[in-house]
This record gives sequence, C-alpha cells and structure tokens, in this order.
Amino acid sequence: MPLDVGQPQVLFVDSQEKLSGIGSRLSRMGFSVRTRKLPVGDYALPGSFVIERKEANDFVTSIMNGHLFHQAELLASQGDRSLMILEGNMDEIYSAMDPESIAGAVSALFLFYGIAILPSSDVDGTARLIGRLLRHATRGLGYEIPMRTDKPRYDSGAALFLVEGLPGVGPGMARKLLQHFGTPAKVFAASARELRAVRGVGPTTSASIVGALNTAPTAFRSTRSAPQ
Repeated sequence: MPLDVGQPQVLFVDSQEKLSGIGSRLSRMGFSVRTRKLPVGDYALPGSFVIERKEANDFVTSIMNGHLFHQAELLASQGDRSLMILEGNMDEIYSAMDPESIAGAVSALFLFYGIAILPSSDVDGTARLIGRLLRHATRGLGYEIPMRTDKPRYDSGAALFLVEGLPGVGPGMARKLLQHFGTPAKVFAASARELRAVRGVGPTTSASIVGALNTAPTAFRSTRSAPQ
C-alpha cells in the first residue's frame, strides 16, 4: 500500500541510477520521483539533501583509487546536506581492506566534508531509507520526541522523576535532596548555598542546578514538522 505522503516535493534520481530500480520502488511507495541527469550525487531533494549511493565493493575501490574524496568534494560543495548510503554486506568491505583504512575514510568524510554515512543491506533497504528521509524532510516526524519517558504514576516516583531531571542528579542524589528539602518545589526553590548543605552536592552541581532552573530557552528543537 502506498504511503500517505500528502503532496511531497519531487525526489530527483540521476539517470544512471535508473537501473538500480530504487526510483521505481519509491514511486510504488507513493513518492513523487523524477529521473534526470544530476550534476552531483545519485538522489536529490532540492534544498534538503543530496545522496550518493555506493555498493560495498565500489566503496573499497573508490578509497583505493582516491575517487572517494573527489566525489566528497563535489558533494560538499553543492551546498545541501550531503549523505552517502553504503549498501551491501559490510563483511565484504572489511575482508577487502584494512579496517583502519575504512575507519579513516569514514571519519574523514564526516569531519572534513560533513558527509554522514548511512548503512543499507540492499536496494530494498536503500529505498526504505531514502523514503524515510524524504518523508521526514518534507513532513517531519509528526510528533515531538519526549526528552524523558516512562513517567511514574505514584507520588514518590513522580517526585523522584522531577528531581532526577536536574543536571548532575542521579537516583541516589534525588533521594538525598528530597529527604533534605521534603518536596520537589523546595528543591527547585533552593539557593546554591542551600543545595550544598546536602551531602554530595558540591559547588559545580549546585551551580548547574541553579543555572538550569533559571535558564530561559530561546529556541527548541522540533521534530513535529519538516526541519528548517
């Protein structure tokens, strides 16, 4: 069944990638796909991302002949977020080349070119991965990811849950703070000096707690809608 993707932007597939069948797979999934000659990369969502797909053996070969970093330079210079999907059996890569060389190439791609490596087992996995990227880039996740989960329903658990959210405060310290102050509200209202009266709370932790409680956020990361 096609995914409900609303009216997504068009994903462009390089004409040389047509034989992979990934574009047709994405079309059957309900995405809007067009084939054309791309100046760089194999897949592009304009203004969002450009993807280079590499099979395992091709990845090793491109490291050995130096072509990998020529492609990386082209990807990094085109301005959008650049990704590289590494497709196939990773064991084949490590059997064909020194693992240190592979780790060095992956590290260099990320640190110096800003290119993330995303693994995929096969063309079906690549189509699913690109489909997720396309949907998230155009629509977001549709919900906000909670910072904390599994909120307790009982009184003492709720109190501990609140206090454990403070910086530098684990389960044991949360109990000490509640035993000393009585309630989360009193913990939150305590000064740095009052916090240091609790055994185990030093200047760094007390300053971090007070600083966090008095911070006025100016921006929030949202996953509900498409990234800006």
